[in-house]
Amino acid sequence: MRISVVIPVLNEEAQIVSCLERLRPMRALGHEIIVVDGGSEDASRALAAPLCDRLVRSRPGRAEQMNLGARFAASDVVLFLHADSELPEGAEQAVAEALAGGKPGWGWFDVRLSGRAPVFRIIGAFMNLRARLTAVCTGDQALFVSAELFHTAGGFPGIALMEDIAVSKKLRKLARPRPLAKKVLSSSRRWERDGAARTILRMWRLRLLYFLGVSPEKLAAMYYPRLFAAGARYKYPSARIAIFAREPEIGAVKTRLAAQIGEEAALGLYRAMLRRVIETVEQAALAEFHLWAASDPGHEEFLALCNVQDIRLQQGEDLGSRMHHAAAAELAEVGTECVLIVGADCPALTPEYLERALEALAAGVEVVLGPARDGGYVLIGLRRVSAELFRDVDWGGPDVLEQTLERVREAGLRHQSLASLWDVDDADDLPLLDELRPPLPWPRP
Repeated sequence: MRISVVIPVLNEEAQIVSCLERLRPMRALGHEIIVVDGGSEDASRALAAPLCDRLVRSRPGRAEQMNLGARFAASDVVLFLHADSELPEGAEQAVAEALAGGKPGWGWFDVRLSGRAPVFRIIGAFMNLRARLTAVCTGDQALFVSAELFHTAGGFPGIALMEDIAVSKKLRKLARPRPLAKKVLSSSRRWERDGAARTILRMWRLRLLYFLGVSPEKLAAMYYPRLFAAGARYKYPSARIAIFAREPEIGAVKTRLAAQIGEEAALGLYRAMLRRVIETVEQAALAEFHLWAASDPGHEEFLALCNVQDIRLQQGEDLGSRMHHAAAAELAEVGTECVLIVGADCPALTPEYLERALEALAAGVEVVLGPARDGGYVLIGLRRVSAELFRDVDWGGPDVLEQTLERVREAGLRHQSLASLWDVDDADDLPLLDELRPPLPWPRP
């Protein structure tokens, strides 16, 4: 029996390496480790990537992250593990024995809190007793479930808190649980930080309010006050940013440059530029962004860099029709007033540059263009979409910007041009990479 271990993470750089290192023996036995990142702002993704079988990006939210991980699981059984929890020795064999017999099933491990004080032994004992009496486990107890039963139950409900309780109640209607006496070691950092008595009272209160029908969103605001007090996530919530990208495949990207420096080097540079552009847009936190893939939204590299729900497929016969379609799709979303389209080969893009474009659009400018030094543009911003802007443009020629400006003037649209930036098309552009701060790491030929 093969197990897929799904680990939802958000800013877990302090423990993600030790967590994944402890799972090396399971990987050696052929089990699968899937890390689902909810938008970490620390080094979690970079640290996790070499130590897991699949790294997937997701919107923040433990339920959404775990459901997404289960979607990519390739095993008969899915086990959900917190980054600060440690499975007992022989966990895989215990799960196999619990689910033996061929029938879909589910269960959890007993828990032991990591703190040394005797109170933590008592808390753990009561957690285990409550779980067995109610057939409702907590996320700390490493829920495991056959993939078939999990999908029959519909996965975790898409709620902000209490998703472990909700899914347990769904599963217990479908099959009798099979709890295991082996103990997961779970971090007591929350209890130690806030005080054991205070944490117990807060959890009882939240569970009571949940039982009385208070929405999980309100409960989450109580449980994560600092997060919810931060207010809106984006400075321009009515804007969208569309990043256009080709799949990072040998011979498919930067073909002109590849003829000069070799396909491997060109691919390595493209990957580095794509990563930098995505990180720049994400860290700027100006607006929600989507990655628009040329042909394969499920490409492994895209899944490692982006929230999979926000990877979309370009549609159209040429670049112009593809940009028109993407802009129309973005502006059609409820609450969206403007859109920026940027390419993946402009590593000089900065948060300040993006903000200048969004400021102009917010002020009523209908079209914003970011000129490129080669005669094209690295960015176009729109408040409304017009197919005329993208028609009869020689996309491979040196006059893309001028032809586009001509279409803008013909349409009578109020427009603004930003400062010129450079992108990377051929070997003559490579020295410009040395101007970047921080530097762009890529495999130079």
